Amino acid sequence: MSNFRFKRLEKYKVGGTNDLMDLKFPLPKSPSGKVYRWCPNENCSPRLFLLGDSHEPDKLELTKVKRSPGSSETTCPYCGTDSEDGDFNYDGDIEAIKAYFEWAVKRDIDDAIEKIAKDFNRTSQKGNLFSIKMNYKSSHSPEPRIWREDLIRNLACDICGREYGVYAIALFCPDCGGRNLHIHFEREIELILQQIDLAEQIEPGNIELSYRILGNAHEDVLTAFETYQKTCYKFIVRKSYPKIEVDQMIKKGTIGNRFQNIEKAKGLFKNLSYDPFIVLSEDELKLLTINIEKRHVIGHNLSMADETYSATEDREKPGITVEILADDVAKFAETAKKVILDLERQL
Repeated sequence: MSNFRFKRLEKYKVGGTNDLMDLKFPLPKSPSGKVYRWCPNENCSPRLFLLGDSHEPDKLELTKVKRSPGSSETTCPYCGTDSEDGDFNYDGDIEAIKAYFEWAVKRDIDDAIEKIAKDFNRTSQKGNLFSIKMNYKSSHSPEPRIWREDLIRNLACDICGREYGVYAIALFCPDCGGRNLHIHFEREIELILQQIDLAEQIEPGNIELSYRILGNAHEDVLTAFETYQKTCYKFIVRKSYPKIEVDQMIKKGTIGNRFQNIEKAKGLFKNLSYDPFIVLSEDELKLLTINIEKRHVIGHNLSMADETYSATEDREKPGITVEILADDVAKFAETAKKVILDLERQL
């Protein structure tokens, strides 16, 4: 077997000799071409995100990045942890590479022994009283296949152009480390506007379905608004306070649904000596307040005005279906976005 070679492994040879090869295996990729990354911070959740290919930006605003794109470091989009790329390796990928290595070595050895057996049988003398035949049965096990799934949200950083995938919301770009919260909220607005378009395409005779879709879009604005406030608040608290205080400040019982109420949200942000609603004009603050109250009626009272909602003048009377207009939903989303953009500056 002096000429034996690991042919399957040689495809990944980047240096060394035939006897001692330096190998580089590509990481498994999702259908969109992204690889799994795993945050090394054990306190981070959900830790898993995906990275696509890097891109050379046409113009890079250095004031918005933490480091040059394509460097040897990565930032966790969820918790902001910075570390070397290798620290973000996904254990499942390492195990997959080990499984392939084991399979490739075994198959190359099997192939070599099968060839020896065939050559021996072909050249062995025939017609003698005794004959010798070599038999070897290879397992012919199939090549290990690893499936990597894309996460639902796949976006590209508008600073460096790097594509990445996360679970619903992220604070930073994994490549340049720039703040990316605004990209995710803009995606929320995009989806909400698509719902509005869908509602307007419903045939005139099905007004109830159209209304329900608009109602869902309206609810989604506040759901996103609440989630983004909560995410930012928790991140800033973790960066600003010792752990023993953090656990108390961000626990579910302390936060509850306070980010669905402007005054209660202000009370929480007061811990950070910050008021994210100060960026709104008086009219914008009123619009935000009315729509937050309207969302409670839509989500918890089948869109029928109750006594609390009707207490303010110019509101529908109790039992009357509240009005939901496409333009109002869009304005609600844009007003919420102003608050989120100011929150992003605090990260």
